[in-house]
Amino acid sequence: MTAERVLILYQGAKPGIGELQQLVETVSRETDRDLGWTKLDTYEQADPTERGALFLVARLADEKALATDSLGRTTTYTVETSGGRRVVAVVWAREIRAWVRQAIPLHLARVAHAGLSVARRAGWARLTREPALSFVASTRDGTGMRFDDVHVVVSLFAETRPRRIRKLMPGGYLHWVDDVFARAGAPLGEIDIAHWIVCSTKAAKTVHLAYLPQDRRQTLLLPWELLSRAEKRNGSKLG
Repeated sequence: MTAERVLILYQGAKPGIGELQQLVETVSRETDRDLGWTKLDTYEQADPTERGALFLVARLADEKALATDSLGRTTTYTVETSGGRRVVAVVWAREIRAWVRQAIPLHLARVAHAGLSVARRAGWARLTREPALSFVASTRDGTGMRFDDVHVVVSLFAETRPRRIRKLMPGGYLHWVDDVFARAGAPLGEIDIAHWIVCSTKAAKTVHLAYLPQDRRQTLLLPWELLSRAEKRNGSKLG
């Protein structure tokens, strides 16, 4: 699960940038979730406690500074640093499309069964684990998150029919996705890139995947059904 907000309660001197980074890294290791791009706020308290952190989240929700259901999505941690005891409250994001947790492993298994070499890459294996799954389930359109071995990018469409989706990709998928990757900070050639195209309507839901290995000489995976006729003439169904 990705985080919506990180609140740090402290006593005494306000934590500096280095200590804040240490706190975030400590909680990230404990949860195996990346908090690096999450909004972070600090709050001075005479005696920081996890109970006090929960009261703070509840108060912020009452004040409309957080969503009303934030308390039910909050986990607290006590961390000892050189500056003293710190309490970290993480408000986890809503998974507005939790259905991808079932759809993604099934989609990946189908590709792996076809014998495509990208299915043996470390970045591919990460796509079925936390926090990569939760990122796809909760993020907004056009965002990306970098992990150790893969940069995951998510695009959302309120349409599932390939023909209609293709019309929303001017110039074809390959031309359209260049801008998507640029806005999501996905550096081609520096790291594997996985692009999830998440499509849903009231009646249907589906996912498509492009997987581009760091080494451009290796076989890549493109979302075949979403390619234009010209793009299909220049490739095979699997890459």
